[in-house]
This record gives sequence, C-alpha cells and structure tokens, in this order.
Amino acid sequence: MNIHQFSAGFQLGDAISQEMLEIKRLLNKEGYQGKIFAENVFSYDRKYAEKITKAKIKPNDVLVYHHSIHSDVLDFVLKFPNRKILIYHNVTPEDFFSGYDLKFSYLLRKGREDLEIIRDTFHHSFAVSNFNLNELQEIGFKHARLLPLHLNFQKWKDVPRDFKLKSFDFPSFLFVGRIAPNKRQDDLIRFARTWKSKMGNQFSMRMLGFCNPNQQSYLDELNFMIHHLDLAEEVKIISYVDESMLKKIYAESNMFLSMSEHEGFCVPLMEAIYFHLPVVAFAAGAVPETLGNSGILFESKNFDSIVSQVDSIFKKSDFRNSIIGAQNIRLDEYLQSTSILPLLEVARS
Repeated sequence: MNIHQFSAGFQLGDAISQEMLEIKRLLNKEGYQGKIFAENVFSYDRKYAEKITKAKIKPNDVLVYHHSIHSDVLDFVLKFPNRKILIYHNVTPEDFFSGYDLKFSYLLRKGREDLEIIRDTFHHSFAVSNFNLNELQEIGFKHARLLPLHLNFQKWKDVPRDFKLKSFDFPSFLFVGRIAPNKRQDDLIRFARTWKSKMGNQFSMRMLGFCNPNQQSYLDELNFMIHHLDLAEEVKIISYVDESMLKKIYAESNMFLSMSEHEGFCVPLMEAIYFHLPVVAFAAGAVPETLGNSGILFESKNFDSIVSQVDSIFKKSDFRNSIIGAQNIRLDEYLQSTSILPLLEVARS
C-alpha cells in the first residue's frame, strides 16, 4: 500500500508543502512509500513533488488530500474509488482578495464549496488545528478529528538553545508569511511608522514572503506605503529565500510581529519561538490556539498602545525572558502532541 499526498500547489517554503514532506518522512520511517503530487510545482521543487499528471494510482493506494483552495486536484482524486483522507488547512475568506485578485478570490470561494463535496465523498477527515476542526464540524463533518501540524526543526538543530545569547539592543522586527492581503503587511508598515515617530529610526523591520504575481497590486501598495511614509531605510520586503537564508534572518531578528487577520495555524509563529523571538500578534483565527498561553496577543490595532507594549519587551529583560520561557514551554508541549499514528490508523482501516 502506497500513501500518496495531493495538494493544489507545492513550494518548498510553504507550510502545506513542509507538512507533506514531514508526513512523507514519517510514513517512510513506518515502512510506507508514497509520492507528493500537485497541480502547480516550480521546476526547482520537482525533486520533492511531481505534477499531478504523472500520478499512477494503484487499487490499494491511499490518497491524502491537503485542502486550502479550489484546484483540479480534487477532481483528479475524486476519479478514484480508493480510500481518501482529507487534511484541512483552512480556506482564507475570499473577501481579503476581492480588491486585488478576482481569480484568486473565486478559487477561494470555490474552495469553500468544495468542502461539501469532500464531506460527502471522503472516507476520513482531519484538521490541523481546532480552529479548522470547528469549521469542518459546522458544515457537517461529523467524524472529523484533530491532526496537529507536523513541524520539523531538525534542519535547525544547531541553533543555540540559550535564549539569553540573543541581543535585544537594536529592535529588529520580523514577519514571515506570504505577501497577501489577509497577512496585513500594510498594518506592519503602519506600526513601523508609529514606532519611528515615537522611538526614532534605530530599528529594522523585515517582511519575508512570496507574492503571487497575480497579487502584484498589493505588493505595489506596500512599496508605495514604505516610500510615502519615509521608511525605505528601515522596512524591507524580502522575497522567498532558501532554508539557510531563512535561518540567518530568524537568528538576526529579535521580535516576531504579526498583524495577520486570518490563520489556520501559522507555522512561522512556532519557528519564531524556536529562534527565541518574543512573539507579539493580533489575536485572529488560529493564532491564540497556536501560541497557547505564550506570546503577547492584542485584539485591537491601536498602534500607539502596541508600540508601548513592544517597547517594554525590549527594555525589561525579566519581562522578555518570561515571554520567551513560556513560549519554549509551549513549543515543547506542541511538539510532543504531534503523531503520525492517527493518519496511519485510518489509512490501514
């Protein structure tokens, strides 16, 4: 029995792609083979995933489908009578994109509609967070279960685990995530403007992420804001980088700041915790669940208030250390909660 995985797209730095790779690694350890297939695969990622047109499905194969947006992949999977398993990563509400990318907005709306088809045709369903699980249950997935997202930090095992080695003298803000309207990089820029007006220009902010070319107008808007608000020296948007550069940027930063208004989990929160960055985040979507009882959450985007709170993290080492300590506990607890066994259990049944 092979256990194949499917998704709309594969890109190495993307959370769903990382999840598929980790599941494949864990399945291999248990003696199961299988490939990763997607409709859209960049040429430099084809050593990890194949185009769906190359999939050869055998009668006993199990098909695991990662859902986040409408694509032809679902129709392909539905053609086969094989056992089908959903892993739900959430579908971003279309309204975030309607002013920037009508096609993407349409695909998100169809992605929501696809859930009803999946509900009636798949054998088993999992969600990677309780936030996502609640969505499935609200639309009638009676037997959906939680399968916590698998994180692999072995690639960064040489990162020093003594967080007191990190410098907090010079504020170096970081956000990692797609350049997209729901991530609200525009609010990060507004925060930077407020910070500069109150605290001066001795800081940096980096926003790291891939931008869909069809959403270039949002990126253009961000670049206009940066220059119009006189932030070109302090605020930088960095496109997709490889793992070694990502590690370097995390190591150089000393605070993770998120204004995102929709997350089904948000892997970069956990990555930031791993690198001992205090996390300050807008309490939207699954963000409170992901952080547990750690990090600093805010429910209103009052930038003056957020600046004051962030400033206290830099100035008060005991406060900062208590935040990082609680985050480390949360990360350890989360990593212990993940297991491939629930997926294997339904694949074998």
